[in-house]
This record gives sequence, structure tokens and C-alpha cells, in this order.
Amino acid sequence: MFGADRKRRRRLEAAFGKKPDVYFADGDMERIRAWSDYRREREDGYSVDDVTWHDLDMDRVFRRIDPGLSTPGEQVLYDTLRHPALTGEEYGSRARLIAFMEAQPEKRLEVQVVLDKLGRTRRSDLCTAFAPEARGRGRFILYTALSAAFAVSLVLGALGVVPIMAALLLMSFNMMLREFALRRVRREFDTLNYSVAEVFALRRVQKLGIPDLDRELTDAYGALKKLRFVLRTGGVSGMDTGNAGDLLASLFLLDLITYEYLKNKLWLHQKDLMAVIEGLGRLDTAIAAASWRAGMDVYAVPDIAFDGSAQLHIRGMVHPLLDAAVPNDLDLGGPILLTGSNASGKSTYLRTALLSVLLAQSLCTAAAESYQGGAFTLYSSMALEDDLLAGESYYVTEIKSIRRILTAAEWESPILCVVDEVLRGTNTAERIAASSAILETLFDAGVLCLAATHDLELCALLAGKCRLCHFAETVGEGSMDFDYRLREGPARSRNAIRLLGMMGFDAALVAKAERRAKRYLETGEWE
Repeated sequence: MFGADRKRRRRLEAAFGKKPDVYFADGDMERIRAWSDYRREREDGYSVDDVTWHDLDMDRVFRRIDPGLSTPGEQVLYDTLRHPALTGEEYGSRARLIAFMEAQPEKRLEVQVVLDKLGRTRRSDLCTAFAPEARGRGRFILYTALSAAFAVSLVLGALGVVPIMAALLLMSFNMMLREFALRRVRREFDTLNYSVAEVFALRRVQKLGIPDLDRELTDAYGALKKLRFVLRTGGVSGMDTGNAGDLLASLFLLDLITYEYLKNKLWLHQKDLMAVIEGLGRLDTAIAAASWRAGMDVYAVPDIAFDGSAQLHIRGMVHPLLDAAVPNDLDLGGPILLTGSNASGKSTYLRTALLSVLLAQSLCTAAAESYQGGAFTLYSSMALEDDLLAGESYYVTEIKSIRRILTAAEWESPILCVVDEVLRGTNTAERIAASSAILETLFDAGVLCLAATHDLELCALLAGKCRLCHFAETVGEGSMDFDYRLREGPARSRNAIRLLGMMGFDAALVAKAERRAKRYLETGEWE
């Protein structure tokens, strides 16, 4: 083994199970998500929508898991997180690859070396670069004709049939044309060369002869057979090295002809190239998941029933991005309404619950002691904002967010959703009336809903429709402590006014607020 390979293997071994340290420039996430966007535009079926992705801070979750070995790895990892498995077949394939990467470290390392040599490029749009409808074969015909004309002029000039000046003019024209064309397509050269490198990388994986991987890559290997012309041709340089080969490329337009040939062939085999990318990406995604597992304090391999059941039982559930997170259980056989004081942990619990399900169904991994449940489509309505560009208020944004869940419930089942502070963007009386009606509608539609509210009135209105749980705090002399543990029943305390005093507000102001709140709670009227 060469020294460079030994260093690469040591580096990869040392990084496995560690928190990734991958650089992300502005715009990189948009480029990484290109594969997922491309797939969603062309395929029907469920994917995690942008609202839910934003609510769960999934870009940050992605960066925590992504080891950044290769471009297909990053793009397919992102897409996998956007497409939680909804069938046993898809889940089983993902689970088997991850289990292999855990159980076979030497074989995994061989695959890692291939992917690491492939590397990553975030500048190229590998999804649309070779779309069949994008361009025709005109340039390939032009460059081939000019190359042939120059060759013929050389022969005829040497035989004295035509003046040698004709050959010199064609030579000058070809050199100037190549220089001009390279300026236009040099970035496309990078895209094509990386695509060629992906084909060679999958061929290297195939040559490793690992039966467990071969069984999972049948489609990718089938596509590889149709891309043998790539293996024969290789890539194109487009570099001015000053050697004899570069001179020949300039005179006969060889690199441009090769580029146009490969580009046009890849147009015809775009689906096969996509299958190669997906195959490599699935391997890299499985390695990322196995590495993430290795660095976790606790994790469980989920037991998921793909039979339409709407049950969920998680023990010791924690948020994977939080240090020293407090574990909680989640038992869902029906909807839950959460109440509790400010900063007591309601919103974190909601995010942890939905994220646990998403990661369980996408990466076959739960940040918990145990996980058992059905397979869900997932929605949230949490971290909403005014849409200034659309001229929409916070309230309008809220009701649109809720409406999309109700619409999904008309054709998707089972659905798990989390809703934080229903309709906080309007007045108290209408908020409580509308919120109770909305939650009842979600419950009656069969949506497994986990909602949080500060409005204790909802507990009375929805009693019997859902399970009531809460988070609480312990108040000391000048302090307030939270244990972030889920408890049964509705909350019995409020802390918003008390927090004013702890944050240094004037005592008279705090006393006035407490007096008014007490009167309202006792009489239903304000001072």
C-alpha cells in the first residue's frame, strides 16, 4: 500500500465516530439539496416539506451527521432525510447497509477510501447538466468536421494538391476556436469530469467484490453496464500544459470533441448516471449514519411496523444536537396536549419527538434507549414568521400552516404532527375558540397530534379528546429551576410574571401585574 493511501486510511479511521468538521460556504446547502429538489419535481410521493424542515432545524442536523466524503454522499444523505422510509422494503435496504458499515469496519474502510478519493464538488449541478432536452449535437458535428478538415488539409498540402496556407489557416482557426470554447465550457468540463469520476468510483466499489454491498447495488451496477463508454473514454482535461498532447488537442479540437461526445452520450443515459450517483450516495449515507451512531451516547435501532398503525413508544428520547439532554419518554396512542410554564421544555419536547421519528424512519437510528412504532408522514407548525414579501401577517401564516396539515390528512395516513402555540397571532377569546376547534378537527381526522399551549382553558375544552401532560418548574428564593421532565395532567402554575422580577423589573410593576392576573383568573374580568 502506498504511503498516501496509508495516511488516508488512518485519517478516515480516526474520523469515524467523531463529530464531522466539514466547511460549508454560503450557498452550499442550496447546491446540496439540488438532488432532492430534482427528485421531488419528478416523482410523486411524500417528502418532508420546507416548513417542517425549518421547524426542526434540519440543515443543522444534516451538518452534524454529514462527513463530507463525496458529493453523491452529501446529496443522497440530504435526500434521505427529506424522504423518511414509508415501506418495509425501503427501510430494510437502508438498515442493512448501515448495519454492514457498523459490523465490517475493514470493508467499510475500503469503500470510504474510494469515496474519499472521489471527493466532493459543490459547484456543479450534476442533476440537470445532462438533461436530454437541454442541447443538441451541433457542436460535436462542427468540431469533428473542423478536425477532419484540418487533417485532410495537412495531407493534401503535403501532396501539393492544395496550398499549405489552407492548413495554416485552419490550424489558426481551430486554435482560436478552442480557446474561445474553453472559456465558455470550462466549468462544464468540471461537471463532466466529476460525473466520469463517479462512474469510475462505482466500478472500483464493484471490483471490491463485497457480496453484501453487491446485493444492495443491483440497480446501480445495471446502470454501470450501460455506461461502459465512459470507462473507455475517460474524462477531458481542457488544461493548457504546453506539452505535445495539448498541442494536438488544440489543433484537432480533441478535448472539445471528447467533451461533446461524452456530454451527448450522457444525455441519452441520464437515468443511468443518476442511478450511479444514487448508488454511491447510498453507500456514503450508510457510512455517515454508522459514524453518527458510533459517536452517540445512546441509540436504538427502531422497531417500525409498516402496517398503518398509529402507535409510538419511545424510551429515553433525547435531542441529538443537545449536550447533556434530559431523556423523556413518549407514548402516543392518541393526541397529547402539553401545557407548562415558559422555558419549561414544551417546544424542545415537540421538536425532539418529531425529529426522533424522522431520524428513525430515514436513518434507521433513534437517539433513545428504545423505539417502537408505526411509519408516519410528518408535519409541524412551530417556528413561523411574518411573510413580509407576501404581505401576510403572522396569523395568516399560522392558519396556512395548519391548513396544509388538514389537507394532507385527506389522503395521507397515518400522520404525526406537532403544533406549538396554536394561533398565537390573534386575540385571546378568538384564539382559544379557534384553537380548540382546529385541534378537535385534527383529532377527529385521525392525525396523531402533539400540541403545546399556554392557554390552560384548552385543557378544559379538550378534556376527553386528548391526553393532558405538562412540564413544571421548582421555585426557590430568587430562582426558578426546571427538570425538563414530562408529567401527566395539566399544568398548575404560571411563571411569566415571576420571571419579570427575576430579570430585574421593578417590584411595583411585578406586583401590579400579579394583582391583575389574579383578579382575571378569579372573576374573568380585568381591572
